[in-house]
Parts: sequence; structure tokens; C-alpha cells
Amino acid sequence: MATPLLGQYLVGINGFVQARNEASLAEWIALEPPFSNHYLGMIQELKQTYPKANDSALEHKCSQTLKAAVEGDDGAPWTSFIKFMVQYLGYLRDVSADASQYLETYELLSELQQKANSALGHSTLGHMVLPIVVANAKLVCRLAIGLDKQPELIAHLKSGRGGGEDGGGRETLPERAANILRQAFVTCLNDRISSLSASGKPEGKKRGIYVIANLCLKILFQCRKTRNATQIFENIYNLSPPLSAYPKRERVTYLYYLGRFLFQNSHFYRAQTALQHAYDESPTRPECARQRRHILVYLIASNIILGRFPSEALLTRPEARGLRERFLPLCLAIRQGNLGAFRQHLDFHGPHADWFLHFRILLQLRNRCEPMVWRSLVRKTWILNGSRPSLESKVTPQSTFGDMMTAFDFASKHDTAYSDYTDPDFHGVEYGDTDNSTDATALESKLSSLIDQGLVNGFIAHKQAKFCITGVKNKGGDILAAGFPEPWSVLKSKAEKFGEEVVPGWKMQQAGKGSGGMILNFSSMRPIGAAG
Repeated sequence: MATPLLGQYLVGINGFVQARNEASLAEWIALEPPFSNHYLGMIQELKQTYPKANDSALEHKCSQTLKAAVEGDDGAPWTSFIKFMVQYLGYLRDVSADASQYLETYELLSELQQKANSALGHSTLGHMVLPIVVANAKLVCRLAIGLDKQPELIAHLKSGRGGGEDGGGRETLPERAANILRQAFVTCLNDRISSLSASGKPEGKKRGIYVIANLCLKILFQCRKTRNATQIFENIYNLSPPLSAYPKRERVTYLYYLGRFLFQNSHFYRAQTALQHAYDESPTRPECARQRRHILVYLIASNIILGRFPSEALLTRPEARGLRERFLPLCLAIRQGNLGAFRQHLDFHGPHADWFLHFRILLQLRNRCEPMVWRSLVRKTWILNGSRPSLESKVTPQSTFGDMMTAFDFASKHDTAYSDYTDPDFHGVEYGDTDNSTDATALESKLSSLIDQGLVNGFIAHKQAKFCITGVKNKGGDILAAGFPEPWSVLKSKAEKFGEEVVPGWKMQQAGKGSGGMILNFSSMRPIGAAG
């Protein structure tokens, strides 16, 4: 049977390859139903003349017509493009717009993605299919995540392949999609022909590095396999052009995922650095409010852990709607040293627990912020009943263990009378069923932790059962400033001391012009605020 529409289509594709017309080639590779009448007519021809059992004849037809690809460039035939076109035409023939067939569509697109990845690998012509690779990758990403949220559509799937982070679970659809897309990412990253233009913009396959990486990261974060993201960040840091060379959309998305990854791995100073930059660069248009809100959730959480609280102006922005009731009670409990209120707000059965757990920030806030509550409580105890020797005295300002244990027990009960106190060090800071009683051993442990982290300045007199403040003379006699330095200043200084101003995964300069080309090991990074 004659196939005039298919013949015309392949002749047009051949002309685009011959003319190196990348944009028109991508425009003619329609991927998402519904298709136009011309494609519907061609699909009927494919079904009648080239059914599934006759793909070899379809490949012969493509090889005859796509002479520009067969001849290739500099004598190197682009046979992988022929195979891609055969797979694409088979996709057009077999795909269905029926929602009940989404799993089959996912399989077809995954196979098509692999053929597109292979075509992308051609040394001189591969860059022509980059827009197609990206467009198909977006569909694979969307379908994988959508199917993962609809288990009833994939309940019958059985896979013997490993792939879970624990080494024992089957490879999920999102994981499989990420692994397929990673092949295209690696191809773009390792391209030795492409470079930056005179204006500093990426050319050739390197244009696809961040957009494909972001799709992989989106999938990995959705299916909670973020450990697999480590290699993406390391490869980008070592092999990619600077992030600044890429469009704002790709920069913001990449830094958002990098910030979330660092937050999840307890590198909060680096996380807030990446997230702050992403937030500053993200457009303020109403349609971008949802994206800005996601960035802001992790940015605020990172800063609270570092001792910086959101300002009133920030919380009135459109993207911050609803964040006040989540974060302000937490900040107030830290300021007041109110252990009961702090623990109640972050309780697994509390009214906000589901929200904090959804964003996966509950445990970090519980574990990292409680020492700052202790700090405010120790500070308040000294204010109420601590000794105040003269500046000339050799005796240090002190608080007794008895007073502090009473304060800790009292604060743990969430007595509202205690909320009258507010630690002024946390005022106006902007961006820029167990027994809760405290014994001497537990108190010493808490104080030792605070001293080690630098949140209080002093030492423990074990025999006298007292906490002694040091460094008063260096602060001109200001006992509070000496004994209780601002948490943000302490943690920022510690971060700078350990080189935390460099953010692994964020390529700022070309290799040979600064920090580029470093070999990174994310697992060896020291958490900010960690004891020791």
C-alpha cells in the first residue's frame, strides 16, 4: 500500500538533517497526543502498511529516505538516528491517549528516550536531537511521577531488578526513568566538541546539562531516592560549565534541588547559601509563587536552624502565605526558652506535624533547634538568679545547677507564665510520654553540648555544680554578650572556618579559574553545628 504522507514526512525530516535545521526537526517530532490531522493520516498509513510485526520493513523505508543521516558528517553515518526514527514512528502508531494506557505510554516513551539518547551520542550530529531528547525526557518524567502517585495503574508490575536504596527493593518507575535520563545527562556532560560561545553561553550538547539534570533530580526527589543525586552534583561540579552560563530557569531549579539535598544531609549553611540565591533569582510573577514558596520553606527552615528568623516583611509576601503559623510559634519558643512549647509544636501528633513531615523538615528542626532553646533557657536563668561579680573580680559570673534544673523542669511543662521572657538576641533578626525532669548528669550533658557548639561561652565547675561564664573582659564587662554570643554569628564563623562558603555541586567558575575541577566527596562533609 502506498504511504504518501509518510514519504513526504521522511523527506522533510531528511531535509532538516541535511540543512542542520535543529528547530524544525524538533518541531516535526510531535510527542504528545492529540496529534494534528496530518499525523493522524500518517498514523493510519503506519498501522496498515507497517504494523508491529513489520518494523524491519519500516527501518528499510527510513534508511532509503533519510540519506542525509545515512551519509552522516565527515563519512560517519548517523545510523542511531535512523533507529530513533523507526522507534518514533512505531511510537506514533502504538501510543494511546487513554488514561488507562498510561503505563504502556510510559514504556513506549522510555524506549524512545533510549533511542534518542543513542542518537544524541553522535559526535558531530548528535546535538541536533537535543531539543527532542529534552522534550521526551519531560514527558517521561511527568508520566513516571504521575504513575508513581497512582499505584492502582502499576499494581500488577513485578520486577526482579534491584534498585532501591536499601539494595533489596525493586526498581521503581521513577528510578528507572531517572536512570534512562541520566544517560543523556552524561552524554551532554562529556561532550568534548561543544564549548561556550564568545558571549559565554553553552553550545551544542552542553546546552542540555542542567535541564536534563533537573529532570533527573525532580524524579529522584519525588521517589525519595536522593542518595542517587550525589553523583549528579559531583559530576556537574567537576565537568560542567559554570551554572551562571545557563538560563535563570535552570539555575533556580538546580540550586533549589541542591539546597534541598544539602539540607537533607545536615549542611544547613551551604543549604541556605544555595536556597537564598535560588530565591533571589526566582521571578516574582504570580505564576511563580508556588515555586518560590517551595524554595522559601527550606530557606526559612535552614535559617532557623542557623539562628536567623524570618522577618515580618518576608512573611507578608504572597509566596509565604500560611508559613507564619508554621514557623513563628517555633521561633517564639526558641526565643523564650520554652521547651514545652517547642516540643509540642514539633510533636509527631501535633497539628502541624503532617505539614512538616510532607516537606521532610520536622526531624532537622527538632534535633537542631532544641540546643538553641536550651541556650535561651540558660541565659534566662542567669538573668534571673546569676551572680554578677565586678569586672575587677577574679570570680566569674555563675549560675548554679540547681537553678538551671528548676528552670528546665519548669520550661518543659509549657507554663505560659514563662513566655513573658524573650531572648533579645533573637529579636529583629532577618535574612541578610517520657519524664522531662532534668538531673545533674543530663544538665551537664546539655551544657557541654552548648559549650562545644559555641552557643554559650564558659566552663562547668563540676565540684561546685555551677556554670561559669568567661570572656567578660573582652566584651567590656557585658556578661550577656560574653556568655551568650548570637547563634548565627557563631555558626557562620564555624562554617567559614571549615570552608563551608564553598558549596559542592555549585559550579561557579570554569575549571582552572578557581575551584572548578575539584574532586568532591559529599559523604565526608562535616555538618555545621555538629559537636566535635
